[in-house]
Amino acid sequence: MISKGTVASAVSLCIGLAVGPPYRQNRPSPPPLPRADLKYLYRIVNSAAPAPLLFEARAHCLKDTPRMPKTSRSFLCRSLLHLLLLTMMGLFGSGSIASATLSQDETPGIAYRLVPRTDPAFPHLEISVAIPVLNHEEAISVQMPVWSPGDYHVQDHSQYLQNLSAWSGDPTLGKRLPVTRIRMHTWMVATQGAESVTVTYVLPVTPPGFFSENVQILPKQVFVNGPAAYVYVLNRKTERVSLTIRLPQEWQAVMALSEKQAGDEITFTAPDYDTLADSPLVMAHKEVLKIESFVHSGKRHRAVFFSNSEAIRDTKEYRAVLTRIVESYQRIMGSLPYSQYAFFFDVGGRGGGLEHLNGTRMAIGGQSAKGIAHFAAHEYFHLWNVKRIRPKVLGPFDYIEPPKTRNLWFSEGVTDYYAGLCVRRAGFITESDFLKRWERSVRAYQTDPNYRKTSADESSLRVWEAGNSSGYGINYYFKGMLIGLCLDLKIRHITQNKRSLDDVMRELMKRTNLPKQGFEEDEIRDVVNLIAGEDLTAFYNLLARTSDPMPFKECLGYAGLDISGKPLENATPEQIALRKEWVKTFFPAKEGE
Repeated sequence: MISKGTVASAVSLCIGLAVGPPYRQNRPSPPPLPRADLKYLYRIVNSAAPAPLLFEARAHCLKDTPRMPKTSRSFLCRSLLHLLLLTMMGLFGSGSIASATLSQDETPGIAYRLVPRTDPAFPHLEISVAIPVLNHEEAISVQMPVWSPGDYHVQDHSQYLQNLSAWSGDPTLGKRLPVTRIRMHTWMVATQGAESVTVTYVLPVTPPGFFSENVQILPKQVFVNGPAAYVYVLNRKTERVSLTIRLPQEWQAVMALSEKQAGDEITFTAPDYDTLADSPLVMAHKEVLKIESFVHSGKRHRAVFFSNSEAIRDTKEYRAVLTRIVESYQRIMGSLPYSQYAFFFDVGGRGGGLEHLNGTRMAIGGQSAKGIAHFAAHEYFHLWNVKRIRPKVLGPFDYIEPPKTRNLWFSEGVTDYYAGLCVRRAGFITESDFLKRWERSVRAYQTDPNYRKTSADESSLRVWEAGNSSGYGINYYFKGMLIGLCLDLKIRHITQNKRSLDDVMRELMKRTNLPKQGFEEDEIRDVVNLIAGEDLTAFYNLLARTSDPMPFKECLGYAGLDISGKPLENATPEQIALRKEWVKTFFPAKEGE
């Protein structure tokens, strides 16, 4: 059998034949293939069973269609015929990738290198990617993400990339290799027999997304959001990677990854591209960087303050607040699924907050730590909900085609429900303040006519049409938070306060925690039914899949409350007990707090 890497190499050759140089340097180049025809080749590369697709593509390219230039069709068909013959001879497997492919432990790894240049005349990053050539590949393709996970809108990061070049081995010693830009975000490099290829490019400052800076370069600090900065090797995102940074004098670099310092260079390592891209990077002069560290349950945590860090006078106050948040969620979820976590506080920065696998970047003012407790609790809970408990399309990521799911209301809105629950359980607000929040939220929902027009799942599914990352038609953060409230109280009522939405989250975590795949579109409903012990499909659909009025009177009544959050005079002992369990705190207020 032959490896998937060889299939990719052969198909890359087909694409090269179809689009022209570098493979046809001595003859006129055929016209480019239409996008629809190229899709057949990409499908073959990404398929674990390429044979049926090869037959399909072969039949397609033989059609007499005016969309496809005759010369392109000729070269494409001849190359596909070669692949087809190999398939018929049994050289391609019909199931899993062949064993000839090197395992992750055997591969040398893909090595990124980054040098920040902070000259105000042209601030930029110099980035290189050293890529081992596997299985004598004749071509290697790299891509730049179109979008950043968590920021659900197209940003086309490739438009800012400059001077992409490729070299055989070390750029200072090796020869230059031909590069063909296949699509706006995809480049193909002809390896010409090289054992390794190094891709180099320049990246200037780029605009921020809705929730985070992308590439920000200031005289004394640099912030990098991974998908906006790093190309990846097509079909090789699962290989381990390293990132080596050459730091200016007196600078530090922080990422929530394993690290090793050697002089003015620091190297971070990650198991794959997704983890690297999902790990924000802060580099800054020591005088503008403040770091407050703490250890909880043997795990390293850091609060990293940059930009206007002088506005934060008491970093220890933040450490105390963040420690409570971490411990509260640990009690809810049972464990901390990381080795280290970083809270990146962009003091005075733009945007809001963007979650990452083992960290978060948040733009804050100079307020007290308790003033950002809800914000931090929301972003921190994302390490479970959306990063590990996630729809199937949200990891491993397709960085080119926008992923669509009906469940962003759960990923974002239920996360906000837990943020409110966390600040209560961590003892930052009183029971009265907690209930007043729900009274205000219910009133806001009932007075906004938009919530009678769009369901939570439609708002999630069509967010890419909205261009705002908050939902189509309605805000799925807000509606999802209210759905979380109703689901939690309903489950508590049905199970006589023995189970809750916490159990739903823990069950989903068991099912989807990395490296397992994410949940199916209806799996949240199925787990709710499992935990409740009865069929709540109609109730679930009412909340998530219709725009009908939500049953606040019923659900708050389970806790002995009216819709204004006030206790019912005739509340039963069972209702009062449910409310006490729901609004309990792990950290009773001390005198003076």
